[in-house]
Amino acid sequence: MFEIDEIPENWTKDQEKIYEIYCEYFVDSEDEINPEVIKEFEKLLTKWKEESQIKIVSWNCNGKFREKFNEITEENADIYVIQECEDPAQSTEEEYREFAGEEGIDYIWTGHLHYKGLGIFAKGDINLEKLESNGEFEHFIPVRVNDSFNLLGVWAMPDYVEMIHDYFDANEEMFDENLVMCGDFNSNAIWDKKHGVKNQTELNKKLEGKNLKSVYHSLRKDEKQGEEKSATFYLTKHLNKPYYIDFVYAAENAVKEFEILDSYKWLIVSDHLPLVFKV
Repeated sequence: MFEIDEIPENWTKDQEKIYEIYCEYFVDSEDEINPEVIKEFEKLLTKWKEESQIKIVSWNCNGKFREKFNEITEENADIYVIQECEDPAQSTEEEYREFAGEEGIDYIWTGHLHYKGLGIFAKGDINLEKLESNGEFEHFIPVRVNDSFNLLGVWAMPDYVEMIHDYFDANEEMFDENLVMCGDFNSNAIWDKKHGVKNQTELNKKLEGKNLKSVYHSLRKDEKQGEEKSATFYLTKHLNKPYYIDFVYAAENAVKEFEILDSYKWLIVSDHLPLVFKV
């Protein structure tokens, strides 16, 4: 049986009507229905459901994104949240500028070094609206996506997790069940003692207080923060130095799919692995 929690906002009236017909006549009906007809309806509805989801990639590219963007676009995502990428507006690489598109519409970038900052890049049919935030926080980008949900891209710089605490405290009203937060946190609970009360464990408590949970840990219920069996980062690209420092936080069931791309090809181009998920 095909089910959805709520009808996607980008469905047409015809799509909504077909779903209503399916529920009324094929699911709730006591009449005998040809199973092949139901199967065809469910295939169509599943296709529409998948098309309505937005695929997002979060990745610290380890610099020189102009030489690497073709690698990550093979994922065919709708949105790329890229840490340590250069400012397309100041790039001399024409192909990279074409990929990025129009500043403020197709992409948003921030950073004090033109060759290494934080960028959010979107396909042409995705509408990004930059949101205002309180305080001077350079490596955070809050955007409204298709007037559907809020996305917060993060690249935590020194003092790493403490910076995220400061952003949260200054913009607490932004953190709710409508927010998806992702990026390189440069943080893990194993380093809690280095950060006093502004550590990863305390940040996790703050976010869970807003009903935002680490997607990885929600899926791997047997793995607590600081006890991850998977890695998103390999120090100096050495396989014997794995750490989990990249995160996606969202409301429960907001993220439909989640994957860490663990092919060795990513360690050729970066010390971080991409996180791929759908909203």
